[in-house]
Amino acid sequence: MSKLYIFGIGGTGARVMRSLTMLLASGVELGGNIDTIVPVIIDPDTSNGDLTRTISLMNLYRKIRQHLNFDNRPEKRGYFHIDIDDMNTNFRLHLNNVANMKFSDYIAYNRFTNQGQADSNQALLSLLFSDKNLACPLDVGFKGNPNMGSIVLNDPKNTEAMIQLLQHFQSEDQLFIVSSIFGGTGAAGFPLLQKTFREAERLNLPNSSAIANAAIGAVTVLPYFGLKENKDSEINMETFISKTKAALKYYIGNLDVDNLYYICDTIKNRYDNVEGATDQRNKAHFVELAAALSIVDFANSHVEHNRMQTSTAYKEFAIRADQNPITLNDLCSATFGSVGKEMMSFYLFSRFMMEHFHQTREYAWAKMPQMKGASFNDAFFADIKQFADAYKNQWLKELSDNQRSFQPFDLFANTDDVFDTIMRIEPKKTSMLGRLLGKNLNGYPAIDTEISDVSMKKLRGLDTYNFFITVHETAINNVIKKKYNI
Repeated sequence: MSKLYIFGIGGTGARVMRSLTMLLASGVELGGNIDTIVPVIIDPDTSNGDLTRTISLMNLYRKIRQHLNFDNRPEKRGYFHIDIDDMNTNFRLHLNNVANMKFSDYIAYNRFTNQGQADSNQALLSLLFSDKNLACPLDVGFKGNPNMGSIVLNDPKNTEAMIQLLQHFQSEDQLFIVSSIFGGTGAAGFPLLQKTFREAERLNLPNSSAIANAAIGAVTVLPYFGLKENKDSEINMETFISKTKAALKYYIGNLDVDNLYYICDTIKNRYDNVEGATDQRNKAHFVELAAALSIVDFANSHVEHNRMQTSTAYKEFAIRADQNPITLNDLCSATFGSVGKEMMSFYLFSRFMMEHFHQTREYAWAKMPQMKGASFNDAFFADIKQFADAYKNQWLKELSDNQRSFQPFDLFANTDDVFDTIMRIEPKKTSMLGRLLGKNLNGYPAIDTEISDVSMKKLRGLDTYNFFITVHETAINNVIKKKYNI
């Protein structure tokens, strides 16, 4: 089995990683024998709200995952199947000498003087960087300035953190880079990072040959949101397109990646113009979900790097029609085949846990030998409910409320039949004969009935937590197949 190292650069990288975590929780699989991802977020803005929220979510995923074992499962896959390993980094790549430092101090701007007067070197730096650039504190990021980011992120002092991270890299492992092209951190970090990997031998990175010859995928996110006017902010959305054009021109002939994904959308929403720190906490966006799907596609493409003949595959993402809002029906068949059933399943599981689970604790499944001595108030069940809330009431709600809107489910519909809340996919209704025979296929009772049937089967070698997850996930998937033939 192998690992996929995923480097999420800047705020966009963190938000894409959040969407990927939600997909993996729902049971989306990665191909190529990949059973583990190693997510790493690169952002000097240590208190960035998008970053801290994503790290908290991944840590919650790990807490749940450590109780699960798939060896004795009939399907040997399912919710939380892919392992997430932080390699003792807490999902961050530490950047040296950026805390409590202005950019001018970082480049030793004031050192370049001659008898108290600016020398030619300082004059050159003054041409390259504005006064605002020089006065910028680095612990809030690069404020949309890739010229600053390229200096900091290319510092050899940061190699130490990379050495620690990659010390367990093996020949079958792969690399993926997530970045935006219209900001500061991502636009600067992507080309520098892929260059570091390809020059691993020159830089004396551990396992350098395996890294230099590894398959590398990358998604670069083009402008997909705008910013409200803020005269006090250095970030100006009017520069997004010019920055994008300049970066794209540079990418020609300067990248050595195997798969390069492009994703963008017409700008339909403007966020508050926040330069960084805790207030930078954007709603989840469909473009970020689509960018996460590029990671799934790369992992399932079985890419092999040919060092002697580099050939880059360029890919874009599309939906069936220019719709707003988007539903699962608007996804192309390949995309729906990768994530559609899994998203439906985990959505139903999340609603079940929050709305109905407390009513089922005295049902037959809860009295099976595997559940003997189980406490439904312990940390595992609390963590499951917390993740279900983050999935439905936070991530899915934000996707629905954003522009462009992604509304696969009617999240807060007041209905007796939860299956009616899946948008534009009609469930099969119970016939009159079925009702007469007691085959209740509507609402939570349909799931309860299936849970009872599944729990009676011989599920050997499963402890309490694995029995609980296996029974509930299998039952929900069985009902989905009956209701939707998926």
